Amino acid sequence: MKWLLSNNVLLLLWVSLMASSFVVSADLVPYANSITSTGLRFILASIMMIPLVAMNYRPMASLKVYLHYGLISLFLVLFFVGLFEALKTTTAMRTSVIYTLVPLISIVFTFVLLKAKTSRTKLLGFILGSIGAILVLLAFNQDNVDFFSWNSGDSIFIVACFCLSIHVVLVKKWGADVPPIQGSFYIMVLGGLMLLPFMAIFGELDQVAWKVSEFWQILLYLTVFTTMATFFLQQRLVQKVGPNQLLAFTYLIPILVVIPQGWSAISHLKDSVSGILLTLLALYLISKDQKAIT
Repeated sequence: MKWLLSNNVLLLLWVSLMASSFVVSADLVPYANSITSTGLRFILASIMMIPLVAMNYRPMASLKVYLHYGLISLFLVLFFVGLFEALKTTTAMRTSVIYTLVPLISIVFTFVLLKAKTSRTKLLGFILGSIGAILVLLAFNQDNVDFFSWNSGDSIFIVACFCLSIHVVLVKKWGADVPPIQGSFYIMVLGGLMLLPFMAIFGELDQVAWKVSEFWQILLYLTVFTTMATFFLQQRLVQKVGPNQLLAFTYLIPILVVIPQGWSAISHLKDSVSGILLTLLALYLISKDQKAIT
């Protein structure tokens, strides 16, 4: 029971930070392009993590581990670049709902890469969770005539979600023997190194709002809370509860995304009761048979 409570609290913290990422990332779009925004996050996070990693550093077992983490980092880089690109032509709310497709996508990659099958109960939970997220979006977009249109950003973000699904499953496959802080550090360092040449060529560095304080405030928030903190929590939780349980909590993201929008958005909660109830039922079905992974 203590294990279950502890992990669920961490899962709620992780998903809350992830939800804030969709809203805050949209605010960063006017100040820097997607490649530079992602690269700066990874580089700043790597620098900030150095003291923590130095205190408990453990050398990698082999070059193969670095190659594995290079792939893990690559797919996460692609996700973040995709998110920033998508937010140019779609909304934070729409991306938050599309994001809830990640658990269903991960089922396929979990089977392919980990040879792990998903029970019918959990599969039903994933399907209900996606339906619940769509109902929540409908409730909060009743007056939006463009709701049923499809933006290029929506397509970009679906591809990004495929990349994130692969990333999470690879963390489970290759990251079990690496401490969470150290694993997060390697992901950030390798991601930053990958992006450096692309930042120099395609990053439009001369157009970045370097002198605008709001740019740095948003960037620091994304670096500390939605990069460093979420990376660490994700590394730890994937090892403890597995990728399916982790991603199941993403069904809460559409609900959490609307909270910062104020009372006008919260007033729509009564119209989304069915979606919220389906989401909670989905979490129950997915997690009720979950056991500790050691």
